[in-house]
Amino acid sequence: MKIFFAIVCFFALINGYAQNLPAILGGVLEVDYTGIARVTPFVGFWLNGLGFARVGANIGNTEETDSLGISSETKRLDISVQIGFSPIGPERPYIAASYVKNKAYSQKGDVTWNEFGLGFGHRFSLSPYAAIVIEAEHRWIPEYHDRLRNIDVSGRKLQMNFGLVAYPY
Repeated sequence: MKIFFAIVCFFALINGYAQNLPAILGGVLEVDYTGIARVTPFVGFWLNGLGFARVGANIGNTEETDSLGISSETKRLDISVQIGFSPIGPERPYIAASYVKNKAYSQKGDVTWNEFGLGFGHRFSLSPYAAIVIEAEHRWIPEYHDRLRNIDVSGRKLQMNFGLVAYPY
């Protein structure tokens, strides 16, 4: 079974190269009403200009000091998956859907929550090897309990993503 899977992957890569199925590398700056939400580097592929899929990860630390002078460090890990489809053809605006799994780790407790997004975007080619990406996305955050602040959180937000995509081959 492993050999069959390896052969299928090998032929998929060859077929992708023959069709100019480029892998993409890049990153997006995610901005919402509070400012910069995160910077997410990603990898993925662009299917002949008709659609894309990408996976990104963001790792960060914040240190806060409360009114008593006690500091606490919070580490974050955000994993995002986004797919997009251009129903009106290549080099046109696209519809995108995303999912983000957020995790925050602290001495006070750990918090995990999900974000779901739906929006649209456009890719502006700079060259055959690079493009700028601009996206607007509506995000839904299902209710969860934030143990760090001891509150229940849920809601929606409008988010803008600004990024750069590079095609390595």
